[in-house]
Amino acid sequence: MNAPDWNARLATLRTEHLPDSRLGVWELEVLAPPGARPRLRGVTTAAGAVAALRLEADAGGAELAVDVLPDPALDGEVRAVASRSLAHLRRQPRHAAELVSQMILGEEALVLRAAGAWLQVQTGDRYVSWVHQGSIVRSAPADEATFRARLFERRPRSGSWVVVEPGLVTRAAPDPEAPPVADLVQGGIVEAAPAVAPARGALEIALPDGTRGWIPAGAAVPAERLAERFPYHGRAILDHAARFLGLPYLWGGTSEKGFDCSGLVQRIYGLHGVRLPRDSDQQFGEGSEVESGPGGAAIREGDLAFFAETPGGRATHVGILASGGRLLHASTTRGGVAWDALCPGAPGYTPFGERLAGWLTGIRRVLPA
Repeated sequence: MNAPDWNARLATLRTEHLPDSRLGVWELEVLAPPGARPRLRGVTTAAGAVAALRLEADAGGAELAVDVLPDPALDGEVRAVASRSLAHLRRQPRHAAELVSQMILGEEALVLRAAGAWLQVQTGDRYVSWVHQGSIVRSAPADEATFRARLFERRPRSGSWVVVEPGLVTRAAPDPEAPPVADLVQGGIVEAAPAVAPARGALEIALPDGTRGWIPAGAAVPAERLAERFPYHGRAILDHAARFLGLPYLWGGTSEKGFDCSGLVQRIYGLHGVRLPRDSDQQFGEGSEVESGPGGAAIREGDLAFFAETPGGRATHVGILASGGRLLHASTTRGGVAWDALCPGAPGYTPFGERLAGWLTGIRRVLPA
């Protein structure tokens, strides 16, 4: 095959193996020097595509110089854990680059490669981005295959505890007036000391970098008991999300320090046991389609409403539906987390709600009956 044929083949393989560029790395190119055979080079996370290319390169007379990430130069240190309340995830390896998402305390990621002080990582929702090494603790898992399987299944580590209260600070002693050690966010993952100090109503915890501190007893629970605090039904999800009414909108935000629309949905539903992708158009592919019925009669609390600014276009906004045609969402127009009404006559119906209703592109049910 000549260079144009190889370029076409790479495009086909990318469509087959990595149709969503947010969920992997594909940096492959064809070099065709005059008088020399074509050379395929680059890096990717799509191991299956490289296996296919290897066979085709041998048969087609091309040289293959393609590496599969993670980079072997990492020496097996491919486990990254957010070491403080937030680790900012950026599109490019620089502080001024777009914030695309966040890891919260204790969340893990697979390290793909390093670029100076920056690490390219893949989080449990398979989103690929860059994080500064100062925001994480990096280590070599005892068994990389086991770690990767658990990460992408988004299963908590054995023995982990989850912070269930927002706005917490861990302190140097059980005394509520003790000096602060670090702030926490709801959903953060920590380790707990074997016993609570019941007389002082405090729990000793350890952060991923080994820092220890104290929080109120009951402010964190074992991961296996999370469903007791955050039940698996729509009304509980709405009540939970409503705790953040008035919180400012933050593009790329996934925590109580600022949400974007899909970050709010992903975080809240995740705490209630529903693992969703990162962005609204990806979330639109989850669950089952719902026909709203006359006056929205078929909608259940906790259904997700998706919106597109062009008819039939990609979903660019998402919110959580309640009875009566009301929508709880994080919106730039509304300045943050707010209620809006989509149906005439519903409480709080405004011209903005009317405009939103015109952009509605679908309703999905991600909770079972």
